[in-house]
Amino acid sequence: MGDRMKTELYEHLALSFYTEGHRHHKQLLDGLMEEAKEVLSANSNKKLADELGDVLWYVTIIAYQAGYSLEDLMMKNYNKLERRQLNGKETKNA
Repeated sequence: MGDRMKTELYEHLALSFYTEGHRHHKQLLDGLMEEAKEVLSANSNKKLADELGDVLWYVTIIAYQAGYSLEDLMMKNYNKLERRQLNGKETKNA
């Protein structure tokens, strides 16, 4: 798989697609839920990757609006998983 995209570049590109013309411009959580349901029904690895990419787009936009970057979310999630592991809690319900 060629060059890897950095989170900052992806965020910049994702935000460039967030326009008033986007069908879920004012209902981002509805769009996220719709895409999450499509992840559940993905019937091939290609379809799964496509739908997970759509989920990532919504997560990126929602995070940005809340003042977080993807890097922030990754670190917060890592720290939470690490705390759970250190406390002996299962991580499967992260």
